[in-house]
Amino acid sequence: MDELSEASVAALRRAQNTIIEHSLDRISAAHPWYRTLPEASRRQIEKVSHLGVTMFVDSVEEPESAAKPSQIFSVAPATLTGTITLGQTLDLVRTVLDVVVEEAPQAVPAEDHDAVRILVLTFGRDVGFAAAEVYARAAEARGAWDARLESVAVDSMLHGTPTEAATRAGSAGWSHRGPVVAIASRTALDAIATSRLRHACRAEAEDCLVSVRGDSVIIILGGPSPEAPSGPAGQHSQPSRDSRAERGVDEIALEIAASLDGPTVVGPVVAEVDHAGLSLRSALAGLRALPGWAEAPNPVRADDLLPERLLSGDELAHEQILALVHEPLHAMGDPFEETVATYLALGGSLEATARALFVHANTVRYRLGRVSEQVGWDATNPRDGLMLHMAVLVGRLAAASRL
Repeated sequence: MDELSEASVAALRRAQNTIIEHSLDRISAAHPWYRTLPEASRRQIEKVSHLGVTMFVDSVEEPESAAKPSQIFSVAPATLTGTITLGQTLDLVRTVLDVVVEEAPQAVPAEDHDAVRILVLTFGRDVGFAAAEVYARAAEARGAWDARLESVAVDSMLHGTPTEAATRAGSAGWSHRGPVVAIASRTALDAIATSRLRHACRAEAEDCLVSVRGDSVIIILGGPSPEAPSGPAGQHSQPSRDSRAERGVDEIALEIAASLDGPTVVGPVVAEVDHAGLSLRSALAGLRALPGWAEAPNPVRADDLLPERLLSGDELAHEQILALVHEPLHAMGDPFEETVATYLALGGSLEATARALFVHANTVRYRLGRVSEQVGWDATNPRDGLMLHMAVLVGRLAAASRL
């Protein structure tokens, strides 16, 4: 395309201020949301519009030395990308472009009308791409910063106090005080897969943190805050609401865990984000101990790996097997605990257990059934039997250490 004549360039230069004024008037009239922006934001947009028209005329006058369209946004602070969306920015660009397309050709001699119109459209296309690039960089920076905040929050759950964990989680966007569960998985995720995972977690859970660490990923999920009780009826229904919320976030965790491509362990549900470290440490300990149970399902609960965690030296597993298995068994009374211990020690034989305890085999069967109902582990099942056997041993050692 031939360059514009000096007369046409001079005419555009004389018309640029009028075009800028008309562009700002059109923006204000066409976009109601623009009028609701803070004064400082509107001033920044006016500067961008003014610079855009000026740069267009400069590019027509000296195409070789003209600044790149991306520099149009150099007068706007990065915070402006958080005030108006990319779609709104493109609407502004389109509005200014419409005014320039209408008025710039009319300012030059007739023979240059088509040339000016093509130059405007080409310049507007480049400005649109430049705007998209600015927002892409801003989104990438925000994403990187959010990821760092989430990793710091996860670290505080592992190594800090409950107060620190809650504070760091709040800084990363955590907003609820409901039940929390952690997931630990040995799987490698690239940036796209991580973004999809974070989106899936946020779509299902009230709150989430995702921290990718080499070949593993840590996920913290939060459920809704329990409703405040109102009067005596509310006081009675509160435990039920808490239980439903805990089951809900646990089901979400299992669903998310099942979508991961790799060995995955789900920690126990805890009351609030302050105590998320308990669930997270359990999940990580379970992931380390997972090779000890070759037949483990995937995903698997950290509490189902207590025997392997004990053998791997997890101190938290010692406390949890006492609280979850031994204490409920011990609370049932000596006959039940003794029956379980004897049954397991004698290789799972009802008759041998009955003879050793001087009771009928049906009594042994009844006691084992009651233990299964109340404690949750069935001594006649090999895997559950291992859990109960370990709990009995840990309980005996704990009792001996208090003597």
